[in-house]
Amino acid sequence: MVNKDKEHIKIRNLIEDSFREGLPLEEISEKFSIPIGTRFVKKSVKWYIYCIKAKQNQRRAIEKYPNLYSDAGKIAHQKHPWIGKQLGKKYGPIQGKINAEKLRGNSKYFSKMAKKLHEINPNHSKDNMKKAHETMKKLGKFKEHQRYAAFKCMEKNPNQLKEMSKIAHEQYPLALLALESRRKNYPYKFMECLFDSNQEKILCEKLVESGLINKPLERVNVHFRIGKCHVDFFIDKKLFVEFHPPRKFGRLIETEESYFLERRNLLDENGFQEFPLIVISNIGAVDNKIKEIIQILQS
Repeated sequence: MVNKDKEHIKIRNLIEDSFREGLPLEEISEKFSIPIGTRFVKKSVKWYIYCIKAKQNQRRAIEKYPNLYSDAGKIAHQKHPWIGKQLGKKYGPIQGKINAEKLRGNSKYFSKMAKKLHEINPNHSKDNMKKAHETMKKLGKFKEHQRYAAFKCMEKNPNQLKEMSKIAHEQYPLALLALESRRKNYPYKFMECLFDSNQEKILCEKLVESGLINKPLERVNVHFRIGKCHVDFFIDKKLFVEFHPPRKFGRLIETEESYFLERRNLLDENGFQEFPLIVISNIGAVDNKIKEIIQILQS
């Protein structure tokens, strides 16, 4: 189908050039070995001339009414919802291949087009990639595609995967990935947010009850990421709260004071020197700590 369309466009353009040069119909017929025919006889000279005039009229209509086809398409889709899907199935792959061939090697155009699509929808590339991966998984081609892509990357830049892996680990350490992975298996859930322990969940419930947190949001006011660590709660973007009973076993013996200094250093090293920190080591002390938090925020 694609090759047939390409052949039609090629002959139509050649006949258009000949017609502009003033060649009579008989000479055009002889030149391209096609009958003169009528506009109703497909692939005859007069049929191609009709196609040329239709193309010119279409161009004029688009220049005069830029949204003509868009509006007509919307009306047609409202009346016949299936029509767009059917046309897309038939002509989408054809036009896509024609456009790809025209634009092959034109990376500047693709870059410009990608930027425009990103402005319209910041998740455009991400959504398209997700759809492509889902399609490949259904067809059983995903692993082979990933393997092929990896080899291509290695051919162009042998160190690319190593560099990407290094950047990924720097931006998102394995310790955090492991922590979040374990959290997904825990039953401690409150308002669609997961917690590492039942006591941490109870603390969040208390913070919501007291109005300090409107709604717990992962990585926004709960499990706020700083460097390679998480801080349990970030209240009103003004104050940090950590729930951490001190470890009394193993090589590292902790106290509430030692853990407070450790977390305080973490905040100071990452630009949060002016933000207060409250460490809660005992769930029984929550009410008093909440009063302290309220006083700090109101002062």
